[in-house]
Amino acid sequence: MSKIQRPHDIVSGPMSSLEPLIERLNTFSADNYWDLGKFLAEKVIPAALEKGIFAEQILKRMAEMPGFKFPFSLLKQCQRYYSYYPDVETRPLPELFYYELATKVEDSKKRDHYEKMAVANKWTISDLQKRIREDEQARREDEKTSYGFDRKEKNIWSFDTSDPRFGKPAAKGRLPGQIVANALFYYTQPGWTIVDPMAGSGTTGDVIESVSCFEDRKCRMYDIEPSDDRIKRSNILQTGIPEETGSVDYVFLDPPHDFYPRGLEPGYSAAAAQSDTMRKLKAILRESVRIIKPGGRVSIIVEVTSGPSVFIDSPFEVTLLARELGVVQIGKVYLPRRSDSTRQFSSTHDAKSLLSECRELLTFEKRTPQAAQN
Repeated sequence: MSKIQRPHDIVSGPMSSLEPLIERLNTFSADNYWDLGKFLAEKVIPAALEKGIFAEQILKRMAEMPGFKFPFSLLKQCQRYYSYYPDVETRPLPELFYYELATKVEDSKKRDHYEKMAVANKWTISDLQKRIREDEQARREDEKTSYGFDRKEKNIWSFDTSDPRFGKPAAKGRLPGQIVANALFYYTQPGWTIVDPMAGSGTTGDVIESVSCFEDRKCRMYDIEPSDDRIKRSNILQTGIPEETGSVDYVFLDPPHDFYPRGLEPGYSAAAAQSDTMRKLKAILRESVRIIKPGGRVSIIVEVTSGPSVFIDSPFEVTLLARELGVVQIGKVYLPRRSDSTRQFSSTHDAKSLLSECRELLTFEKRTPQAAQN
């Protein structure tokens, strides 16, 4: 096995004395989860702690080393696996069962319950996985009854289908309303005024009207082509958002797909395309920041532009724009596209060029003058 390359900034200081342990760890088999977790828990992490490096820090630093074969997520899972089941060899089920429980079930009582059920009913690993999935789905249904929508607890919001209550089914570029509902849940407060200047089929309004926990929010919607009477006609790129400066609490932005060129158009220029994309994103973000109050927030859905002759990291560029406009990032959520919503690309697409199938929901806050000074 080739020696791990260790950039100076990774191994300088306390990390240098841990090199032998890291080299040894890199020889472990990728499918020997328990032994890997044991070595982490008994050797690597204690040695790191003696050098003042916390457990999560050492796992992340190792995963960043060129030539190190284990990603941070796997290291974390193996550490958790061993910490939950150091006695796995004496337990009644095959080790794979306990790895599944350790990585999928956080509550210790639930893990014990699943173990007893698996033993009593002679489950296969597929039986266990199915039961865990079913229980998670049931939990989400119970929660949906409580909140009125499918609330996510982590920063990956993926929905197999769009909630039929939100948006018009045939609308082009329809956004799953569950994304809007989660954004309102995490980033708005009771009584806030919400503005959606690219309202499309009125999904934001549908969420506020249909979900009881948002009934005290006020909603104003605009679009170039209003789809119903609740939406006023307005083109944010031409005339801005028709709201007074510092008058609203939250803006939700879902720019249309044509904001992002694909590099397949006749006479395409990558530099011109990037300039045009960033010009439009800056315009709508500047207008949104203008109309929100101090303490107000802006959420914007952004995607990477990738093609045979272009790569624009729009989420990163928008983050830089936000800093210029004086707002602070407070959230980032990943939005994988549904399998049934994959867009069709030209047959001339370069097979060696990766397409982007995951967007990001970035949220920024306008700090009060006092908070900004602090």
